Amino acid sequence: MRLLIVLAFLISCPLAAASLSVNLSGTNGPSYATQLGSTNMQVARFVAQASGGDVLCNALTVHFDNAANAAIVFSGVRVFFDADHNGIFDATEELATSQAPNGTDNFLTFTEAFTALQGQFHEVQVLVTVTANAAAYGEAFRFRIDAAASIDLDDPLTDSVTGTFPVQANTVTIRHSENRLQPGTGNPTSPRTVSFGATNVAALHFIVESLNPTPPGQLSGIQLATISASVTLPSSLDTAAVTRLALWQDDGDSAFEPGSGEVLIQARTPSDVAAWSVAGSVITVTFDAGTVPAIPTGQVRAFWISINFNSSGPQTSCEVTVSRTGVLSALGAAADFFIATPPLVSSNVISLRPKPPKPKSKEAQGEGGCSTIGAPGRFWAICVLVGCFGLIVRNRRRPDSTRKMVR
Repeated sequence: MRLLIVLAFLISCPLAAASLSVNLSGTNGPSYATQLGSTNMQVARFVAQASGGDVLCNALTVHFDNAANAAIVFSGVRVFFDADHNGIFDATEELATSQAPNGTDNFLTFTEAFTALQGQFHEVQVLVTVTANAAAYGEAFRFRIDAAASIDLDDPLTDSVTGTFPVQANTVTIRHSENRLQPGTGNPTSPRTVSFGATNVAALHFIVESLNPTPPGQLSGIQLATISASVTLPSSLDTAAVTRLALWQDDGDSAFEPGSGEVLIQARTPSDVAAWSVAGSVITVTFDAGTVPAIPTGQVRAFWISINFNSSGPQTSCEVTVSRTGVLSALGAAADFFIATPPLVSSNVISLRPKPPKPKSKEAQGEGGCSTIGAPGRFWAICVLVGCFGLIVRNRRRPDSTRKMVR
């Protein structure tokens, strides 16, 4: 009788419920970039912890954004469940098999059962393989567990999934390199004044740096294609003052030495119609930088821009600038990305003025038999001579008697 009472009690009471808590793993790094051809690149890592009992799951759905381009970028997506909760993902812990996005759906479902053990931390790792398709450059993605329903529970009436959804990792962007434009240490720090006809004036010193990747990303260095510089003047009429711009590779000492140290990459003049354009008061000059050696990841290269001025003016001032969007690589801006800070590097103002007059040479006193009397002395001497001459003339015109009396 007692046995029947116990059985009736058990039937009338529901079994204890188990819960699976899902969070983002602390091993996820910040947003990063990675290159084409990267294999088994971790794009997300989650933590699953069961409480109130073990939780049996039948499938896991992983979501991502930018679904239309995911098929171009990823040839395979893999998911691992750390069943023995030792922090190591063994080959036997992969859920189902690698899948590829289809370009339409923003999710992939991995239908293989896994069990989260009560009180244990199990990590879920998402890995991708990046294609070699250059169309992937510039595309960005975030992987996530979208909602509680993304985990298919074997006993959904009893067990549950909790978490702050969507639980999503940081952004991964496909790049060849990431770079930064910086002012050079040799950049003139104060306004300057030069004369009409000045040549090879050191206008701007700047640096291009190819940045190291943020783990787990991988990057390559940058091969420069073109560098554009702008010269800004007060008015369109003043643009005639600039006759030449030249791009130089610095020899590493941050001192402008066009005759001995720096290597001339290219010089441009207004006759280079395709590379020298004027819009209002701004001259834009484009240099072919393809002859510059590639800048490996983690290294820098420094450059100088020099400027020549017209020998006849006009009297004006100018400022030379290189912007981050003016530095392009052979692969384009989407592949070789320049970070936004700083947006440009600018020289200090250069003022153009007429050449000062040559100082007059002072003639030695008494030279050439000339009198040493100064200008005031000469004036009074001339007055005395004029007076004497007048007296002589009057005496000659007087009668003899008068002259005798005067004598």
